[in-house]
Amino acid sequence: MTLPRFTSGNIGRLSFANVNEICEVAERARDFLAKQRTPQGGSVARPMIWAHIEGNETDAQGTPGAMRFYELELSRVGYGTEPRAPEWKRKTNGIETGTRLLPEGGANPDYQPCFSIRRGSPPHLANLGGLCQLQWIRADDGRGYWFVVDREPQAEAFPARIAGNQAIAGTSPTRYRYAWKEIRGNATFSPAEDFPGQMVGHVSPVPEGSEDHGYALNGAEFAPIPSVSNGAIVGRRVISTGEVVHMAFDVDGFPWFHARNDYTVECAP
Repeated sequence: MTLPRFTSGNIGRLSFANVNEICEVAERARDFLAKQRTPQGGSVARPMIWAHIEGNETDAQGTPGAMRFYELELSRVGYGTEPRAPEWKRKTNGIETGTRLLPEGGANPDYQPCFSIRRGSPPHLANLGGLCQLQWIRADDGRGYWFVVDREPQAEAFPARIAGNQAIAGTSPTRYRYAWKEIRGNATFSPAEDFPGQMVGHVSPVPEGSEDHGYALNGAEFAPIPSVSNGAIVGRRVISTGEVVHMAFDVDGFPWFHARNDYTVECAP
C-alpha cells in the first residue's frame, strides 16, 4: 500500500512537506524489511545468517522433519576493566521460520524452515536449541531453502546406546573402540529408542564431510586392572552392546563416555 502525499496544510510546526518525508521513509523501511524476510521462491538480502534452532516439525506419525529457527545478532560489547564477550540475542525484524499454515488454513508463503545440509531431514538433536550458521541455497526448481552449515558442538552429555565394538591392537590391557547411537526416551518407559536423525559414531577415521562422529573411547578402560597375589589372571569385559551410557565430546569433537567394565577372573593353573 502506498501512503498518501500532501500538497498543503500543517499541524503546528509540522508542515505537509515534513509529513510527505515521513511517509517516504516509512515506505522505504517497509520495503527494506520485506527484503529481509523474502519468501522461499525469491532471493534473500543476507544468504548466510546465525540463528537459534527452536525445535522441529513432526508428521502424523511423530517423525521429526524440518527445523524452526529465528535469526540472532550480537549485543553491543561493553568494556570495563576486562573486555566482555558479546551476547547473542534475537534479531529485531530478523529472518525466522514463521508458521507453516496461515490462520485460514492455507500454506504460508513466508514459511522458512531449515534442514541439515548433509542429511536433509530429519534433524540432528545437536542442532535443536543450539546456535547454528544457516546458508540460503536455491534448488534446481528455483525454490530456496535454509540449511545448517555450521553448529556449535554439543557440550553437555547425552544418552547413547552402545552399538558395537572393536578391539584396539597393541593395547594391554585391551581397550576398545565403541560404535554408538544417540537415543531418546519415551513416555511409556519402554526401552529407549534411536532418535531418527541421531548423531552416530562407527567409523574411524571419519571421512571428510561425514556427519559421523567416529568411534568413542571408554575412559574407564584407561585405568589399570587390579592385580592379585594368587596368580589368577584378571581381565576386563567389553561394554555390552545395547548398554546406555552418557556420551560427551571433548574440545576437538571426539566422543567419550565412562562406564565401569566387569572383570573376568581365570584361576591360576
